[in-house]
Formats: sequence, C-alpha cells, structure tokens
Amino acid sequence: MNSRFRCVLCTVESDSHLWNLVYLHKLLEEYGACVRNLGTCTPIGAVTRALREDRPDLLVVSSVNGHGFHGARVLLSALRSDGLAVPCVVGGKLTTAVSDDDRVRRDLLAAGYLDVFTGDDAIDRFRVLLDFGIAQGFSSWHAEPAVATPWDGEQITTPEVR
Repeated sequence: MNSRFRCVLCTVESDSHLWNLVYLHKLLEEYGACVRNLGTCTPIGAVTRALREDRPDLLVVSSVNGHGFHGARVLLSALRSDGLAVPCVVGGKLTTAVSDDDRVRRDLLAAGYLDVFTGDDAIDRFRVLLDFGIAQGFSSWHAEPAVATPWDGEQITTPEVR
C-alpha cells in the first residue's frame, strides 16, 4: 500500500488509555498515512527513537487522562533538546478542567506545537489539518490563534523541564 505521509502516534508517559490511539490510528490510515503507533504510556526515548528511525512527516500526541498538558510540554522539550524538528500536534483531554483549554492551547502553541486539538470540534479541526498537510505539507500549517479571554490575564506557568 502506498502511503501519502508517514506518522508517529503516541501518548504521554502518564496516559494508559488505548482507545484514543486505536481511533486515531484508524483515522490516520483512512487519510492514507503509514502509522507507527507507539502505544500507551509512551516513554520519551521511544518517541525520539521512532522519529530518528522513521523520519515521519507528522508526530501526533494524544492524551485523554487530563494530565497531557504537562506530559506534552515535557515531550516537546525533550525532542527540541535532541534536535528533532518534526511537525508535532497534540490533542485530547489535556487538563482536568475544560475551562483551562484556551490557556493550555496558547501555552502549547507558544512552546512549539503546530496545533492543539481540544473540545467538541477537535476531530473536525484535526481532519482539516490532515487535508491541508497532505496537499501542502504539514510544516506549512498555521494554527488559528488561541483565544485570549479577558478574565484570563495570567499565563500558565510550569517549571522548566529538563
């Protein structure tokens, strides 16, 4: 089977959920991707190895345990430290409070994620990214700016990850 693009799919180290990975794996294949699914509780070392070995067009990070925000930051920091510059997207239930979604999205976009998919329209927006990436290349994608609500004047601060 000819693939339209190569993709590594993973979750964060703290997330043991599998259903989201199975769903995304099938969705990505539907779009013609050759998917390497690294499974649950993905160690950062496994992600960096897969990126070096496969040289994918896209890294998809999914988390549904409500703690993905921190894990996504740790993962991206490690990838950047190792000099790996693959387009990365993240989505799912990244915090335990939906009210934090906009702030988390702003923070993860600022950290270097190509896009962040949360909320009821996450899969629809992810499909738009896939269509665009197949046609024009994932690196060319420009995410919609994150919403900055007036009552949300403070930035989320997290300790520096090493």
